[in-house]
Amino acid sequence: MLNIRLLAGVEGLVFGVSMFFFMLGANGGPEGLRSRQMYMQEARRYHGSQSDHLDEMHSEYTDLVGFLTVEGTNIDYPVMRDRTDSNGSYYYLTHNFRGDMDRSGCPFIRLSANLNDDIVEVFAHNNSNGTMFAELSKFEDEEFFHEHGQIVLDTTEGVRSYEVISVIDVEVPSEEFTYFGWSNFDSADSESEFLRQIYTASKVEGTGDYTTGRQYLLLVTCEYTHVNGRRVVIAVRTP
Repeated sequence: MLNIRLLAGVEGLVFGVSMFFFMLGANGGPEGLRSRQMYMQEARRYHGSQSDHLDEMHSEYTDLVGFLTVEGTNIDYPVMRDRTDSNGSYYYLTHNFRGDMDRSGCPFIRLSANLNDDIVEVFAHNNSNGTMFAELSKFEDEEFFHEHGQIVLDTTEGVRSYEVISVIDVEVPSEEFTYFGWSNFDSADSESEFLRQIYTASKVEGTGDYTTGRQYLLLVTCEYTHVNGRRVVIAVRTP
């Protein structure tokens, strides 16, 4: 039986939505893993360091944004642009990148997101079979955090590299972290406050670098020690 947990969105923020994240039950066993492996093998046949590989895949799967790889984890998945921004009914929570019904879902950004925004959020399930964003929990180990901080988003527009600077577990809505749903800072002060919040709430002590004028990647999934929790790994874009 699939255990579905409804996570309400952040009320009063710039992007007021409600989001559904699933904790896998039936799809968490060997059959579910075989299904994941089959379609990921198909995805990886396109994936290479040359952008034309992604162009080829994009011509077949037009929602494709790129491939996300997180060092030291099994996170090596296509990222899709969702088909709706409406009130939590996100397509790729219940479909894989081919558009097939799949309770494991697929990592995605919102329909309205722009990769050049100050903040780009990528969402995926925290699956009990260890797939999608389940292994973000590894960043709560201090040694792992400091040894495996590299994230690569390989897109049709080029390769984007990021360095992990914080990992937080928060209730939603949260006074600890109030930037869910933001895409761009409205001032240098708002970016400084963003940095203060992520360093203060971080499960592991980060760099504490308060340099502003940068771009951030947020990997967002469910977190189950809170009633309505999120685990967020925050990374800053590097040259």
